[in-house]
Amino acid sequence: MRDESGIIFDIDHFAVHDGPGIRTVIYLKGCPLRCVWCHSPESQAKEPQPLHINEKQTICGRTVKASEVVGEVIEDKVFFDSSGGGVTLSGGEVLFQPEFAEALLAQFHDGGIYAVVETSGMGKWENLRSIAKYTDIFYYDVKTLDNEKHIIYTGAGNKIILDNLKKLAEYMPEKIVLRVPLIPGYNDSESEITEIYVLARELCIYSIHLLRYNTSAPAKYQWLDLPYQLGELKRQSNDYVEKLREIAPKGINVTVF
Repeated sequence: MRDESGIIFDIDHFAVHDGPGIRTVIYLKGCPLRCVWCHSPESQAKEPQPLHINEKQTICGRTVKASEVVGEVIEDKVFFDSSGGGVTLSGGEVLFQPEFAEALLAQFHDGGIYAVVETSGMGKWENLRSIAKYTDIFYYDVKTLDNEKHIIYTGAGNKIILDNLKKLAEYMPEKIVLRVPLIPGYNDSESEITEIYVLARELCIYSIHLLRYNTSAPAKYQWLDLPYQLGELKRQSNDYVEKLREIAPKGINVTVF
């Protein structure tokens, strides 16, 4: 496989919330969605861009070869091996740079490094299928099953996302974890979460992560001189998310973050 080039905006070493064990998270730039609650707006544009942080300007994003990234990450392998960890590809959207993502994952696979891919599923099925053979676990976002709401709040419908999810579930359901970002008043009702539980059971996906609202998101929009459209929202209470967890059908394992 060619040593592809790609654009990343960060590499986070010693992360503990993006998969099992100690992990190194590689953030790829570029995303086809424009979620109004996005907690990484600096990830959306594929090209490097200026950020203004504390009155200082920095450039977000750099072009790298897959082998460069792997060379940096491989230094953490001793921590992966001792903790059951590995590498996580995140974004942005991994499928937005499919050749680069596949080159990374293939090299990690050859190096015996456990790989998690975080994805919205918004991309071509053939690209998702290509990276699947090098991926140990997919963290697959499902924001809402309501197509109209999906268009309003993410800028695109959910047909491609759900079609890809169904195809991937036919291929490797045991390697999929559904992740649901809970946005107060938008998609965190009992009825909407129940619909997602039903879909998961139909697809034989038995692991779901509920992600409570990230209140740190608005600050990042200031870096880009952009307004945060949702205003001030409160994170869901422990009691409420516990209620959402408890209504899951038998056999569905729900974890709250």
